[in-house]
Amino acid sequence: MLLAVQNLNFIPNSGILDDIFHKSWLAVSVAGFPPGGYKVTLIGLIIIMIIAIAANGITERLTGKKVGGMLAAVLVTILGSWLFQAYVLLPFDFSIEGVRIIAALLGAVVIAVFWTLIRGQGKK
Repeated sequence: MLLAVQNLNFIPNSGILDDIFHKSWLAVSVAGFPPGGYKVTLIGLIIIMIIAIAANGITERLTGKKVGGMLAAVLVTILGSWLFQAYVLLPFDFSIEGVRIIAALLGAVVIAVFWTLIRGQGKK
């Protein structure tokens, strides 16, 4: 049996910090899937940006090329983390402010490596 994903919250759930970081969110949906969209809070987006930097570094070490700029890395990370968080349940994952870290990092690296290799093949 898989253990529940442990969630660590550093920002309080009340007051002005809650309004800024938890109640400000962005929903991403592709062709109406998932229903209601993939919801990312502001603190989740900041965490995803940090994961994007790590995923871009790992991708560069694996392929010799970067995904692109910060915007491309964040978009690839959001896509990869959304796919892995929706479809992959890891028994050793943990969550910080609602973002499953291991799943987001693995998803971002897999999507970034494929994106970089496909983009490299298109240039030849």
